[in-house]
Amino acid sequence: MDAARRILIVDADPDARQKIADSLAARRLSCEGVSTARAALDEVARQRPDLIVLDLAVPDVSGLGLCRMLREMPGVERVPIVVVTSQASEIERVLAFEAGADDFLAKPFYAPELAARVSAVLRGFDAAARGGGGEPASPRIRVDVDRGRAEVAGERLDLTPTELRILAMLVSRAGKVVRRRELIERLFGPDAPQSDRAIDAHVKSIRSKLGAARDLLETVRGVGYRLTES
Repeated sequence: MDAARRILIVDADPDARQKIADSLAARRLSCEGVSTARAALDEVARQRPDLIVLDLAVPDVSGLGLCRMLREMPGVERVPIVVVTSQASEIERVLAFEAGADDFLAKPFYAPELAARVSAVLRGFDAAARGGGGEPASPRIRVDVDRGRAEVAGERLDLTPTELRILAMLVSRAGKVVRRRELIERLFGPDAPQSDRAIDAHVKSIRSKLGAARDLLETVRGVGYRLTES
């Protein structure tokens, strides 16, 4: 992993921030920590990080609200966000993904697992960036990974980095079924500790943003997803 990679840790608990920083130090990642949403927004505006680790229990704004605010900041739409939180119910997980999170880990967590997940998210983002753009198979949906853009009928979609990568894979294989497990492995690697529900939440969010083209993204029950060509 590139030693220059910069990770912003947003957590009100100084011990938790230190634990996260220690777990990432072995991956040669440089960490900065802040305790409030305001400090996080100021730090991101000052210097954009390569990835944000966010606890939902920040004191001055809801964690989900902060996640949405970060996604609305210019240039931050392509920065991966990994949520770590004690609020680990299934609905919280889905809400976090819908707010723009790229991964979710419940507290208390196993430190090497967090490090593995952060590394997997960064690798997936790097692989998508290397993959390049080009003409998609779908005539109505365009994805340019190099520029971090996706469009439907000329209208730009507001996607998270993980959503962009998922849509790019579906577009490149339009008309064919892509299995959930394949999406997980191509995004995060074969040993990624991800669940089918995480992919389902991402796809649900993508579909909600496709507008009139939402019906092009089909769920093949028990298998995966297919982007139709018409």
